[in-house]
Amino acid sequence: MKLSEHLDKGIWTVADKSLLLIYGLGVIVLVVNVLPLDEWGAFTLFQSLFLILCVLSDSIFLQPMVKFASEHEAEVPQVLAGSFNLYTLGMFISGFAVAALSGVLTSTFKSPELGQMLPWLPALIALSIFRNVGIRYLQIFLRINAIFWVDLAFFGSILILTVLANAFGLFRTAMDFLYLNMIGAALSSLVALVFCSRAFFSMKLFSVPRDEYVRMLSFAKFQAGTSALLTLQQWSDALIVGFYYTPREVAVYGAAKNIYRFLDAIREGATLLVVPITSRMHTQRDFDGLSALLEQMLFVAFLILVPVSFILAIAAKPLFHIIYHGQYDAGAIVFQILILSGFTLPLSLIGTNALIGMGKAKSLFLATLGAVATFFAASYILAPLMASRGEALAVLISMTVLAFLQFFAMRGEITLSARGILGRAGDAKRFIAQRRKDFRE
Repeated sequence: MKLSEHLDKGIWTVADKSLLLIYGLGVIVLVVNVLPLDEWGAFTLFQSLFLILCVLSDSIFLQPMVKFASEHEAEVPQVLAGSFNLYTLGMFISGFAVAALSGVLTSTFKSPELGQMLPWLPALIALSIFRNVGIRYLQIFLRINAIFWVDLAFFGSILILTVLANAFGLFRTAMDFLYLNMIGAALSSLVALVFCSRAFFSMKLFSVPRDEYVRMLSFAKFQAGTSALLTLQQWSDALIVGFYYTPREVAVYGAAKNIYRFLDAIREGATLLVVPITSRMHTQRDFDGLSALLEQMLFVAFLILVPVSFILAIAAKPLFHIIYHGQYDAGAIVFQILILSGFTLPLSLIGTNALIGMGKAKSLFLATLGAVATFFAASYILAPLMASRGEALAVLISMTVLAFLQFFAMRGEITLSARGILGRAGDAKRFIAQRRKDFRE
């Protein structure tokens, strides 16, 4: 199987993840530059808590659904119903638990604004359920074009509503932005229901076989640990800054993280393609084809991410001054540190999803455990000493460790090498030459 065979899906994936980049830019212009630092810092803390719950439940309950359903399409209805039940239950239990702790969290992070938002967390979860499950269901069949419209309903509606709210003077607090996010989640879930209507309305939620739950939870035993570790590594950084400092320092870190999130768009794009493709090829025991495909993906990821990361690191200071109108200049060096992870990100980007697709949850867990232990040790030392810059260094160090550990974990399952990845340059040249020839003809 060649990477070029998935070119159309790759184009839709780029279009879909471009929405996240546009949304991030819109948030910078319409939200970060408008809200006071304390308000933006509070929303950053709330968003981190919400995303930790979403990503954790997604990895434990929805990614196994993608794996099992991609391998055996006949099992899709019962896998979907079982995953929907587990995901919904897990999200509501964790969401209500966090909301119940709003007083403790408000005191811990020294943010009254956060205390106003946390009771609304279960409502945001409820409005997001069909959106999040729908995206994973569409991923099973590689319907990336439909995922694009689901995401457009979310990101597009929030940006449009934010413009209108600013125009009418209705946008002043983090709570206002939370209301807009709730509306966007509701609209996105409605679009997901349209695309997945047959599957959702035919779910037999109360007749899922017990064996199905056992199989999913058995796979999730290592997946749950891996997911918890990865989620904490990716989203607890702002919470750590808030624990040691004030929401204003969180706002500076959040301003840097908001631009850095373009890497999250690439990470999520890889998840859409790599997991189902890897699952199918590994089930078919096409190990040579899988090795070749992953080497091609790694080559393309390095080809894109390394130059882009280097340019962004060089341009960070003037970029921040222009984008944030001088309000968040201190975030430029934080971003410079974070963006250096782009030099090794392809190894973990492809590695995480390939290991999930191959069902090697234990290998992924062990690699992640080493990286996350590094993250918390570095955070404990560096964050109190250097504030946001120290936390950014902790992220960089741990992401580098994760990249190499996951690459070695992949090599333990299939044949991969640095020489093989670099050798894909020749394949790329031949592909481009053929496309030019086809265009001329």
